Amino acid sequence: MISDRPEHRQLDSQARAERFEVFFADNEALLRRALSAGFDNELGREAAAEALAYGWQWWDRVGALDNPAGYLYRVGERWALRQRRREQRRPSPTAPDASPRSAAEEFEPGLTKALESLTVRQRQAVVLVTGFGLTHSEAADLLGIARTSLQNHHERGLLNLRRHMGTES
Repeated sequence: MISDRPEHRQLDSQARAERFEVFFADNEALLRRALSAGFDNELGREAAAEALAYGWQWWDRVGALDNPAGYLYRVGERWALRQRRREQRRPSPTAPDASPRSAAEEFEPGLTKALESLTVRQRQAVVLVTGFGLTHSEAADLLGIARTSLQNHHERGLLNLRRHMGTES
């Protein structure tokens, strides 16, 4: 029987917070990177923050899942897609004369355009594996897909990047 005494509820609350803090420390950067790979950096960061806030709010349920990071990735992904749809419905302000350069353009001017030409899954696989150094298994777990699917997306994404950049060999 669970006690309703305040000191027991406080212990449960403290243990819950500690479990979430461990999860957060282990998964926040990975979740942020995965969502930024599927969307732009700003939207990916916001989506990760929203997903983690959801995870905190529902930690008793989310923490009991087999793959809480994968679940929260989906929460963030759905949030980002809704935000993107809202932005597309708004009238756009006049475009500034000079747009800021992305981090990818600091290395290779055509890389941003080439990454945009990939499917979302290919872009996620390439950025997570090649850009951030995750293994195929780690990235697949995070995205909630089979390792072989991720490997296929990664290989096709790299091939398409090479074609788009004109470095096919």
